[in-house]
Amino acid sequence: MRRQSEKRWDSFLNLFRFLVIYGAGVVSLLYLLPIIGLFVEHQYETLSSVAKFSSVIGFFLVVGAWQIVNIRDRLRAEIRKTA
Repeated sequence: MRRQSEKRWDSFLNLFRFLVIYGAGVVSLLYLLPIIGLFVEHQYETLSSVAKFSSVIGFFLVVGAWQIVNIRDRLRAEIRKTA
């Protein structure tokens, strides 16, 4: 009986620790992300129009390259399955 009670208490403490740690992480993200967003927005507004255009084009190039690599890997995996 005592052993079962200890297991329950340990389980409760593990649950409580999980909720506190991850709850604190989520709350900090909810508070930090808007602050980081304001900082990034301010930095973006101080750039010249050429730098803004270049940063947007660079972002789209990175996303496009990432998609191309994903498609290539998927096609290679399909070819290996059929071969």
